[in-house]
Amino acid sequence: MFEKIFIKQNRISDNSIDLGKLCESLLFYSQTNFLLDKFTIEQFIRFVGLEKLKEYNERGFLKLYFRNSAIGTAQFPLGTKNAFGPMVTKSQAFNLEEYIYKEFLEITNSNKQSKTNTKEFLDICSPLEYSEGFQRILNSECEDIKLLNSQLKIYINSYLPQLDLSDLTIEIENKLSTPLGTDAFVYRSNYDLDELNEKYSELFPVGHSLNWYSFILNVTESSGDINIASQQESEIYSDQNHTVYIQERFNELIKRATKSTVNIQTFESLALENYKPIRETINSGERSFEEFSQIIDKSFEFREWLKQLDGNHALLNEYYAAVTKESWIDKKPIKVLRMGIFTGLGFLGDLLAGGIPIGSVVSSASDNFLIPKIAKGWRPNQFIDNQVKPFLSKKTKYDN
Repeated sequence: MFEKIFIKQNRISDNSIDLGKLCESLLFYSQTNFLLDKFTIEQFIRFVGLEKLKEYNERGFLKLYFRNSAIGTAQFPLGTKNAFGPMVTKSQAFNLEEYIYKEFLEITNSNKQSKTNTKEFLDICSPLEYSEGFQRILNSECEDIKLLNSQLKIYINSYLPQLDLSDLTIEIENKLSTPLGTDAFVYRSNYDLDELNEKYSELFPVGHSLNWYSFILNVTESSGDINIASQQESEIYSDQNHTVYIQERFNELIKRATKSTVNIQTFESLALENYKPIRETINSGERSFEEFSQIIDKSFEFREWLKQLDGNHALLNEYYAAVTKESWIDKKPIKVLRMGIFTGLGFLGDLLAGGIPIGSVVSSASDNFLIPKIAKGWRPNQFIDNQVKPFLSKKTKYDN
């Protein structure tokens, strides 16, 4: 639970990072990976800072990546219609060195220092590529009628949620091999996209419309997110409009990601009652990343505790059991204490009530390196009460 998460912003034209989500992930996950682009570099350099990035990278709980390739939709005229196909591309436009150097130059006003800083920044970044053969996978998915049918329903309903699409059908009218070595397809549906645009134009956001180009891009970009999550063996946090596509295709994958999101919200509602959530506090500007970094510096035991929680149990119950009992300060040898620790925490009662086998849980947890710390008085609520709550509740100059 809460081992790794990959944060990826598909809308690369968005020139800001979700700093609050980054902070939240750094606190809860053992490792947070982030895909950089030329728009988000500025925020990392200015709000997080090179030294903190180097420190977090060295400690292994923040890893930065840059695009070495991207997914696009190719469009080709075919008679009176257009054929659309996926394309994995590489380009010098993904080279971030120029943007990194420019940002450091604005801060330091020194060519020499900027070059040094740029090299140090690039040293902690790794290229991210889709897996070998991913282009072939995309080609295959773009002619998978069953997949496309379910995905087209999601696409249309994202704009027109009340429209009943139970009878929707999609078919491939034509297929061509492009000069780029990829396939492209002419699609047709009984729900004509142009007609839907004309009929419901007043319901669409400004500058948006239904079209085959953006549909294929949404489908393939979501497939790319899954590919990355698979390579990284992690949860992935992407644009919310792609989540529904992933959910439809891989319910178990999204179930895991959703579970952790719910666990964070549940944890905050229990442990931080009457306090704003971490993400909201950061994104509202009430607290800066620099301030929050002091919390992260003291969060190692807490995150290790989270990682050791059994994935079959709700974080709410685990946390409640751990923080509502008295601390155990016992002078007896740790080996003697091990058998009684979980009774004192309330684990046995909770497990019995839930009908969950006890043996495997106790035996797997009994060697947890945190047990000596808990036995000597360390509890997760100490971190929350002494560090996180004061951070979230402290008044700012903007408060009355």
